[in-house]
Parts: sequence; structure tokens; C-alpha cells
Amino acid sequence: MSQLANAPEGETFSYIERNVKTLLAALAGTAKEAGLPTPRLIPVTKSASPDEFLALMRAYPGAAAENRVQAWKERCALLSEAGLPDPEWHLIGSLQLNKVKYVVGKVALIQSADSEKLIKEIGRIAEARGVRQDILIEINSGREPDKGGALPEDADKLAEFARTVPGVRLCGLMTMGPVSPEPDACRPYFALTRELFDRFAAGGLFETDSPILSMGMSDSYLPAVREGATMVRVGRALFRRD
Repeated sequence: MSQLANAPEGETFSYIERNVKTLLAALAGTAKEAGLPTPRLIPVTKSASPDEFLALMRAYPGAAAENRVQAWKERCALLSEAGLPDPEWHLIGSLQLNKVKYVVGKVALIQSADSEKLIKEIGRIAEARGVRQDILIEINSGREPDKGGALPEDADKLAEFARTVPGVRLCGLMTMGPVSPEPDACRPYFALTRELFDRFAAGGLFETDSPILSMGMSDSYLPAVREGATMVRVGRALFRRD
């Protein structure tokens, strides 16, 4: 029986289950064509209504990501009210220093670590709580002034700093790339981040046997797969009804 059988009465969410299956097949097929492992799908739920979010968690309960701390807290409350377990949570948006205390030790992965101050604060709170918080360093591969992320030339220093912070475990890199109507326009930015990723991995900067390269969103996940992403963050494409 479909896991969506428990969807709220009066509304059908079969399109979400269909979109999940379509995305997983596209990821697997594209990775096979490129001779690469299939990346992991991390659903981004910011564009979903509350009922759509719950339907998604029934169809694909393993993981989810949110951009904002407050939105993440609201999603957790929804799951609790519905009697559903929490997924493996990822925080992918800019994280303010005063919000770090809410997420350390409670989300599996902070994907948007982009400064020494932020990494130090994550480590400080993690140590106080007796945990190690997994993080990715966000790379501003497009050098966009209105976006977070470390510039590529600053990434080495930041990664080396992260390795010295108790309470933090550096697991890989994340990038977004400039938004473009042409999906392949992101490939140079993904390739740049992959070059950094490969160099850091070869240098032993990642504290995991399975480093994470998080790249690609709803309009760019297939080029990201071709450039070696091990994880893609897809939101809107999961909730399309057409």
C-alpha cells in the first residue's frame, strides 16, 4: 500500500509520490550515464504547504531540509502533531549566530557553515552539549555578493580552521551556483566546487569516510549529478502538480 494512503482527507497527494519516483529515477539514470554513484536526494520543504509536507514525509521519510530555523521548528511541530517521526534534518540556509543554539545537536547536518565565527560558535555549543555537529562549508562559487558562502580562494583556510574546532566535524562542501534559466549554466560553478572538494578530500580535510558534495536544486540537479554531486537539494520539483 502507498505510504500516501494516510494523506489528509479531501486532498490527493499522488503527484508528490510520482515526483519522488521520477526524481529518484532521473538521478540514478543520469549518474549511470556519467559513470558516477547515484547522489542522495534531500527534499527541501520550504515551498510545501503543511499538508504537502506531511504527504512528502510519508512518501520519502528519510531526510528533509529547511532554509530557516523557524521554519524547521514549525515542521518539527507538524510532525509531532501528526505522530510521524522526524527525518534526518539538514539546515541549508544562512544561519545567524544567535540561532545556532536551536539547531546544534538537533539537526544532522548544517550545510551552510561559511565563516570562522559561525563554525566557532557551532563548535562551542556542540562541546557544551557533549556532541559533535556535522557541517559542510558553503562555497560562494558564483561570487555573488547577495549570497552567503566562502569565496573559493578562502575555502582552504576555512576548512583548515574547521578541523581545529572541537565539537565540529567537517564532512564536505556545499554550493548553490547562480540562478539561470539554462541548467547547464551552473556547471562551471559546480566544477569549481568539485575541484575544491577533490583537493580537500585528497588532503584529508574531511573527517568522514564518505565526504559530501552537496550541489544542485530543482532547476540544476542533473548538471550537478554530471559534475559529481553526492547529494542534491530539491524542493519545487517535488511539489509540481503537472
